[in-house]
Amino acid sequence: MFFVLLLMGQLQLWDAIMTQVFVKSGLATEANRLVQPLINSGSFLAVKLVGLAALLPLLWFVYKRYPRVAFTVASCLSIFYLGIITWNFVVFFN
Repeated sequence: MFFVLLLMGQLQLWDAIMTQVFVKSGLATEANRLVQPLINSGSFLAVKLVGLAALLPLLWFVYKRYPRVAFTVASCLSIFYLGIITWNFVVFFN
């Protein structure tokens, strides 16, 4: 489970970095209206890190009581963010 949480955190962090870089450089636009002001103000990465700092211990706590639920949630989030990162690479580097 530790590996899955570590992978999920890294994928979310890389997605945030890619989003910040692509939007700030003008290569992409952010479709999420709630995220646009955060990227423009420069606080997007900080908010993402705070969210990760809250999510990872929460999932570890859930894992202690309901291991299958926590593993499933962390795995699904990892797959989701891996899909987003793959999509970004396909769109921007082809």
